[in-house]
Amino acid sequence: MTVAVKRVPIGEASRFGILALGGDDRVADWQEKPRQPKSDLASFGIYVFLKRALEEWLDESRTDFGRDIIPAMFGAGARVFGHRFDGYWQDVGTIQSYWQAHMELLDEHPALDLYDREWLIHTRSEERAPARIGPTASVHRSLISHGCQVWGTVERSVLSPGVRVDPGAVVRDSIVMFDAVIRAGAVVDHVIIDKEVSIGPNAVVGFGADFDIFNRSEPERLNTGITVVGKRAVVFNGVRRVGDLWLAISIGLLAGVTRMFLGFLVASVVFVLLFVVLMLLWRLGRRSHVPFGSVLIGVVFVAMLLA
Repeated sequence: MTVAVKRVPIGEASRFGILALGGDDRVADWQEKPRQPKSDLASFGIYVFLKRALEEWLDESRTDFGRDIIPAMFGAGARVFGHRFDGYWQDVGTIQSYWQAHMELLDEHPALDLYDREWLIHTRSEERAPARIGPTASVHRSLISHGCQVWGTVERSVLSPGVRVDPGAVVRDSIVMFDAVIRAGAVVDHVIIDKEVSIGPNAVVGFGADFDIFNRSEPERLNTGITVVGKRAVVFNGVRRVGDLWLAISIGLLAGVTRMFLGFLVASVVFVLLFVVLMLLWRLGRRSHVPFGSVLIGVVFVAMLLA
């Protein structure tokens, strides 16, 4: 058997089968996804073998190459070799690596050049109309697939066929899959969006300086701050992260405390001024990230407190 191998960053080596090669490139050691890898030479899951070898080593007790078959062959002294590969290959087995591989396609000279006529990609693609870039659109360092309609802003992102970005919407550092719709005024930042998703008007998805905070329910998979939106999900108008609710509650509590200490008239004036400031920030544009929905919730709290 021959195993295709490539050097990987040592910090990622624990995700792979790790091996050492002898002088004739024969496998001299093998570790399957070790916690403490001895090497950075990794198998990337491509094997070449004789039929009789597969029939000999594959059975009901040995069903996985990296975990069962290769260690058994190596331990029994069978002929297992490594083939060093120095071309393009990326493992996309994690959310971060999947996102990073897409972002690298946007480099000026990417390691994988989709436009290389000497290395054509033969994957069949559904026929659609050409991409349409509207008069209000702004597109920077992005890949826009056929069938897309862009009327808003797209920065450093990859758009699959049929994606629509409405006027005033912003897609930044994101991957958007087939037929997703980003409605007017929405902001999508560091997000992977699955097929046929609808992001409602003025919704904010992915914004926040929480790139080092692990997701509570999926800490092993979601640990780099990238937001993932599932297939056919609907993000409603004006929705953003839970922190907005705390912003709204804070507005209400501030008004209530002010009322307690300064009286109804002064509290009303303070609230009006606060409301005007928030509205001005919201109108300054998407970069302020002050959601209109939060302001409305704050109004409700204030109305309850001042009633």
